[in-house]
Amino acid sequence: MRFDLSKARKSIGRLRRERYHLENELLNSLSRKKLIAGTPVEKYKACNKGNCRCTRGELHGPTYYISRKEGKKTKMIYIRQALWPKVEEKVKRYQRWRSVRARMVKINREIFLILDKMEKAITVKPLNPPGKGKG
Repeated sequence: MRFDLSKARKSIGRLRRERYHLENELLNSLSRKKLIAGTPVEKYKACNKGNCRCTRGELHGPTYYISRKEGKKTKMIYIRQALWPKVEEKVKRYQRWRSVRARMVKINREIFLILDKMEKAITVKPLNPPGKGKG
């Protein structure tokens, strides 16, 4: 089956446009505000003290944390309830940043795969390979 160079060019053009929009999102909107690395976590806990409501299933909370890897360990960082809305917003922006960046990496891989196929399709063998002709 013959490789369709026209479709390949169109695919690369589409991927480049998508990457351009993602780059603009990183450079123009996401980079204008601070980010916090991690995952937002809301926890509910039981104290299990005698006649407490948590022994009947009404857990205490929520308490708020940011979960993130530090080295090989996962660390839970406590966030005061009053700060939670702003912290959660920064964490969500961080997650969007990472998502956009991951998509850009995938786009680059797709472009390089197409370019590799294009190279293979347009590369020809030399007319007189060394050692096979006159001389």
